[in-house]
Amino acid sequence: MAFEDLQTKKTELIRKMTSASLFIAASTVTLPTTLTTGASADLTALPSGYVDVGLVTKDDGYAIGRETETAETTSHGFVDPTRRDILSVANTIGFTAQETSMKTLEMYRQVDLSASTGTAVTGEVAFSEPLAPVTRYYRAYLIGRDGIGTGAIYIATLYPRAMISEFGEQTWNDENEITYPFTLTATPDTTAGYAVRHLYGGPGWRSLLVSMGWPALA
Repeated sequence: MAFEDLQTKKTELIRKMTSASLFIAASTVTLPTTLTTGASADLTALPSGYVDVGLVTKDDGYAIGRETETAETTSHGFVDPTRRDILSVANTIGFTAQETSMKTLEMYRQVDLSASTGTAVTGEVAFSEPLAPVTRYYRAYLIGRDGIGTGAIYIATLYPRAMISEFGEQTWNDENEITYPFTLTATPDTTAGYAVRHLYGGPGWRSLLVSMGWPALA
């Protein structure tokens, strides 16, 4: 048998997220349950309370990380570890927001601005950072799209209880925009029953189900 006859390679299964948005909400709002709906597999409307973080830097986009910590067991007579156990998994989304908005300021400064308003006449907004570190939790819903129209494929990652574990530094100069670099880390939501949920859908996804290995729809 020729080697080529053993291989199965499908270029149509290569995905690229040509457009994406990260939606943030308070940890108390309703969680999305489905990514798509209806016979045309259209996107499901978001529950009330989700806000698009907006523009992010082009080169970085959204960096989705998965870091594991393992413990190894070694045995006499074996060069390689004879057992490896995963002790922890850290799921992260890294991005650099470019828009200065109430949401990005809330996240970067770890404050609640929901009750704040602009000062009468001037519109000035001022707030103080907390004296002690505060851990705030959010719903984080990242949705990406590959293709358009009947070929659209949507891939989403949902953190029901995310915290900001890292804040990158800002640079104020005459060459670059002010940015807000973040790393979101997933933590378990005991009510939802998970820390990370992955969703795949869209009309393009449905048409490729069999090619990807799933059985045909009834």
